Amino acid sequence: MSASTSSSPSGVRQRASKSSSGADSASSRTSARATLAAKKTPPAPPRGLLSRCMRSCFWTVVYVVVAAAVPMVMNHAALHKERATLMPTPGSLVRINQYQRLFLRCIGHGSPVVVLEAPMGETHLVFEKLQMSLAKHTRVCSYDRAGLGFSERPYMNRSEPSKSAKARGIPHTVEHMAEDLYKLLVVESGLPPPYIMVGAELGSVISRFFAQIFEGTVGALVLVDPLVEGVENFEQAAVRRHWMETRLHPWQKQQFAAAAGIYRIALLTGTAAKVDTAGLTERQQARKKHLLCQPAHWQASVEELFLLNETMAQLQLLWRIKTFPTNISVTVLTGDVHNPTAGDAVNKAWRQAQEHLVSKLHPTCEHRKVAGAAGHTMIEKRSAQIHESVLKALDTLRGQQEALKAADSLKPASQAVPERKLPDIPLMPPSAPPAIPL
Repeated sequence: MSASTSSSPSGVRQRASKSSSGADSASSRTSARATLAAKKTPPAPPRGLLSRCMRSCFWTVVYVVVAAAVPMVMNHAALHKERATLMPTPGSLVRINQYQRLFLRCIGHGSPVVVLEAPMGETHLVFEKLQMSLAKHTRVCSYDRAGLGFSERPYMNRSEPSKSAKARGIPHTVEHMAEDLYKLLVVESGLPPPYIMVGAELGSVISRFFAQIFEGTVGALVLVDPLVEGVENFEQAAVRRHWMETRLHPWQKQQFAAAAGIYRIALLTGTAAKVDTAGLTERQQARKKHLLCQPAHWQASVEELFLLNETMAQLQLLWRIKTFPTNISVTVLTGDVHNPTAGDAVNKAWRQAQEHLVSKLHPTCEHRKVAGAAGHTMIEKRSAQIHESVLKALDTLRGQQEALKAADSLKPASQAVPERKLPDIPLMPPSAPPAIPL
């Protein structure tokens, strides 16, 4: 009886109704718990103004950093590629110490060797026309000072900069530059002295210092619109203002624009100031634009000017402790003015300083005034007069050397003057390395 009742249709309906009612009650309990939990959890508050500002500022900084880094990286990569392709030939980097190489370009054959010293902030390229014309008569060498052009910057111990300065002198001063030149010409390249030094502006200071400190290495000096120690004493305010307005501030701006890659972008887009490329070949134009985008070149130029007072002090000290060799012929070329745009006060001070050089420092020199010439452009526009003066010094020095050889040949072997050996030491020998504690 029980078995038949359980298997009847009414029993099936009863069980189905029970199961459905149980499911409904379970779902209602679940929804009730979810509703209760939702009431207990408060909704998320809306994002505040401060958080939105911080988020926008963060992404703005990211975009600015990326935008600033792209031109710098692009300029650095372009400079690395151009350096290998635009380096003049013949010419090479000569290692003067463990950490530094200087660019040296020598063409022509014969002796004595003519060495060209560029003005402040300039490279060997400024003498390219003069070097080509002089190379028909003798061997002519030009180079880039440390940090300028294709030469490498001087090594500095950044952790102990005072020790580096004490060991080798202050970089970009005449003492340091003369030592670099001696290592480049005599020690490493083996060019036979005596040389004919042709220096323009700051290059004349280096040439005079080199000839005086390394006696026997120079036979003649040709000074083109020379910069003279004490020029600022005549019109101090005007001269300093001239240096600041025409060189220091523009060079610092150019250094920043080159380091940030801004100047290369301006060149590519045609928004940069027009570069004077008159009379230059396509390759020479590319070299000039390469230097305009080279921040290391502009930094070295700024440091040469910034340390000019130290350079002049070193030259004046040398004159007090050592006399200038009397066997060196000196030729001084000056124009009507130094720079027509510099003002009367600056040109007057420059002229008075050059008169002091001619009358007091080198009273036996040959002074040639180039009529109608501006001193700062004499290399470019009056290279024929410089060429003539160098050839005259070349003929005079060759005649002296031939006379000495003839005199030595007439002497007995016991009375012959032995050949003088040049010192193979730098101007300021490096100090001994510090002892390593055990």
